[in-house]
Amino acid sequence: IDFDRITKQYIGHPLNKKVIFSLVKALTEALHKAGYSTSGITLKQAEAKTGKLEFNIVWGTVDKLIVAGKAPTTFREKAMLFVLPNLSGKIFSIHDLDQLVEVLNTVNKRAEIKVLASKAYGKSNLNILTERTRKWPTVTLSINNSGKENNQNGRNQMTLNVSWSDLLGTNDVWSFKTGYRLYKETKKNTQQNYSLSYIQPFSYYTLEIKASQSAYNKELTGFYTYPSSGKTQTANIKLSKLLKRNKEVILLTYGELEFRKQKSYVANRLVTNVRHSKATVGFSYIGQLWKGKLYTDISFASALNWLKSNRLAYDDSGETTLRLVSTSINWYRSIPFFKRSANYHMRIGAQYGFSSLYSDNQFSIGDEYTVRGFKGNSVAGDKGVYLSQTLTLPFNSKREYGSSISPFIGIDVGYVAQRKPKKQDDILVGMALGIKARIKKLSLSFTYGIPLKGFDKTSKAKRHVYYVNGSISF
Repeated sequence: IDFDRITKQYIGHPLNKKVIFSLVKALTEALHKAGYSTSGITLKQAEAKTGKLEFNIVWGTVDKLIVAGKAPTTFREKAMLFVLPNLSGKIFSIHDLDQLVEVLNTVNKRAEIKVLASKAYGKSNLNILTERTRKWPTVTLSINNSGKENNQNGRNQMTLNVSWSDLLGTNDVWSFKTGYRLYKETKKNTQQNYSLSYIQPFSYYTLEIKASQSAYNKELTGFYTYPSSGKTQTANIKLSKLLKRNKEVILLTYGELEFRKQKSYVANRLVTNVRHSKATVGFSYIGQLWKGKLYTDISFASALNWLKSNRLAYDDSGETTLRLVSTSINWYRSIPFFKRSANYHMRIGAQYGFSSLYSDNQFSIGDEYTVRGFKGNSVAGDKGVYLSQTLTLPFNSKREYGSSISPFIGIDVGYVAQRKPKKQDDILVGMALGIKARIKKLSLSFTYGIPLKGFDKTSKAKRHVYYVNGSISF
């Protein structure tokens, strides 16, 4: 807290009660703005001859956490508090309160915390009030046209997402997701994926465990027709820790382990059988920048070569250990637009691989989430970067059910390069026009993508594309 900035304003003023009171008030306000709302400033000593003032900070501390005005009694109440940060005896900060509220508010539960005076001098009790908002899980059905072929050959995909919380009473969050791609010849072509995740916060840490599987069957046609199939199984465990939180900044660090097993067959013959193991460490930062909201992430990943895992990268001498750096930047800002408020969103994604990478870890651009105007992860490389910009003009309904229509326009550019087997680089530029609509729990979006640069003029990928997404929640 920069108290010097405040005290310098009073140097040279007459030493009287009015000035002292004003200074104490200003210092106390600075203390409260920093988040220490139960702390205060008192005058310790005033020397009239020298004009020297000495102040004390009376820190307000936390006594204990209570539930609905009393000590926790049930198993669920005790379990809910057990995983929260231990604030008893610590200086009270409103930012610690924000962290508690974020952890306590889950899919099926809403929480509110009230600060109550404790019987102990200078201490406060944090009274947690919870309300069960849903008895059953949240279910979301979605459809998209993310496939690169036609409607008969897997262009459209259905997904189901089920989220539930507090099954253990520890502010835990569970999520199950499955996706099924739609084909006309379902006996010959299928693609389906599943994932199950579990998120458990405890103190200033968050543990996330995820298991997923994707499988496909596809008929390969040419001079002859061959069946092909494959399955990929992945397990992830991630631990993150909150390093700093205040009114302007949230800083986290994390570490993640990933284990993957992949097999594929052509004409019932095994052609791919690989194992991956990878470790990732990184930092995430949320803050303010140029009157907007900034979200950034930077990470370093390295193959572990555990359990007979493949090395995931190669160079002139053969296979080598994968090492790569990745980053993402998201910046949002509201800007005036003809007496209305428009939303500007900028996204940057980048990756640098220190050697040649196999396809699973390459950086891809050319889809709805990187460079719009293309489909099917159009180009990939060992290193790359993309910049996506979108300007949205929302029109919100004033009625209670809360609907909105938001037309948008965007322009994207991306670059990727690879070292081997052939050194090459690619640049994609695309434009997007679209509209998003929301009515209660129904969401729809349509995007018309226009490729401006990339591929040769005779390529089918040069055609304009469209992205359709729809979802409804129960």
